[in-house]
Amino acid sequence: MEAPLQVGYLQRPHGWREYVFILVLCSTQLFCQGALGYVIVPLSLIGKTFHQDGYEQAAEMSWHIAAYSLTIGSFILIAGRLGDNYGAKNVLVFGWVWFAVWSIIAGCSAFTHSAIFFDVSRAFQGIGPSLLLPNALSIAGRTYAPGRRKSVVFSFIAMCSPLGAFVGGLVGAAFAQYVWWPWITWISGIGCSVVAATAYLVVSQDRNKTSPRNITFDWIGSFFGVGGLILLNVSWNQAPIDGWSTPYVYVLLVLGFFFLGIFALQERRSKHPIMDISVFNGRVASILLITGLGWASFGIWFYYMFQFLQHIRGLSSLISITQFTPGAIRGMIAPLFVAWSVGKVPTPWLSVISSSAFCLGTLLLATAPVEQTYWFNVFWSFTIMAFGMDISFPASTIFLSDSVSIENQGISASLVNTVINYSIAIGLGIAGTVESQVVKGTSMEARLQGYRSAEWTSVGLAGLGICVALLMVGLKRKKKPEKSEEIARDSEGSY
Repeated sequence: MEAPLQVGYLQRPHGWREYVFILVLCSTQLFCQGALGYVIVPLSLIGKTFHQDGYEQAAEMSWHIAAYSLTIGSFILIAGRLGDNYGAKNVLVFGWVWFAVWSIIAGCSAFTHSAIFFDVSRAFQGIGPSLLLPNALSIAGRTYAPGRRKSVVFSFIAMCSPLGAFVGGLVGAAFAQYVWWPWITWISGIGCSVVAATAYLVVSQDRNKTSPRNITFDWIGSFFGVGGLILLNVSWNQAPIDGWSTPYVYVLLVLGFFFLGIFALQERRSKHPIMDISVFNGRVASILLITGLGWASFGIWFYYMFQFLQHIRGLSSLISITQFTPGAIRGMIAPLFVAWSVGKVPTPWLSVISSSAFCLGTLLLATAPVEQTYWFNVFWSFTIMAFGMDISFPASTIFLSDSVSIENQGISASLVNTVINYSIAIGLGIAGTVESQVVKGTSMEARLQGYRSAEWTSVGLAGLGICVALLMVGLKRKKKPEKSEEIARDSEGSY
């Protein structure tokens, strides 16, 4: 049987309302990943609006993606606690409205022809998903008790991640080639508004939300935590442009570590911390590390795959995204494997599988010949990477959700999403630094050499993830099975 409803859980919708409810939760991944896809795929066409149409401006154009992922990964740190304090539904609806407004503003940056204005708009746009992602997962975690139904719902949410990236990239490329790229951001903004209204109607209000006058929030910890993450990321992503020898780049890096150190001290002494340190243990830290390495590898692969297809193989934006179709389909199937495997396959082995997929998918790209047919390296790279992505996300979210109390569901969701989105942004900075150190000149051969160096960096990160996952497997054999896995096995077949 499915685990009985416990104190603190929300009332699960029934009938058609439950389907709409799940659709609202799935829309967070659909729109958030879509906003990544509709910029990455037609990036070269978008860059022309801001007079960025050469390889020399490639590092600057990477900010169009990194700015968005940067604020998602940084502000998610506090978004889960905001949901715990002010109500996950309230923060979810506000996040959709914010996402809608800044999506429209980002499109309007085309009228200014200012890359800086666009990057700033993308950064503010990313705050919307930072509010949406953890609170959608928190609502799901508070609605469904551990069991098969919960695993399936989380897997459906994960299923929309590759679908969102594919649909966003496809529609974005079509508008960029045949109409005008800002239209996709404006349409996305309208869609966010519709989902905001729907969420307001179908999502249950938090029953045990704290009274406004009793709300306490660690604003000091928030400032240093978010500030530290932003400073570190800006440093890594500016290094490929201005070089590590530029004083402000390494000053930002040092300040970032300093801020995060203060954040850690503040969380230990605060009565109401943003992140409860007790949530952390060796297994949780290992899962987060594996997840971070895998998604840093994925972010590099996703960016450089389309650079390779468009600038080396000479494909259009629209043709290059259609080649992602098998990956999107496989990525939608992979979460169903996770829903089936929870309780049957230990979490460390799921981590080994996802890390191996990240590593193999990037390895295929790094070794793909320029003149090779699509059906060899590129086809299998798309297919395998989607599989790794959609095992990693639901496996880590289900593991952390089942590992913390009902009161800490927001923190659990924040941790996973912080690691995923921040790793994408920081991974681009690391790869860009490696590329800038390797490339000598602006010829096609030099560009390919730079892409290869970034891709091998991605392989290395994923390979390190495999090592950590295998270490977890070894330690797992010396301990008793996790309580959460026992619960999942007992509840098998309840859906």
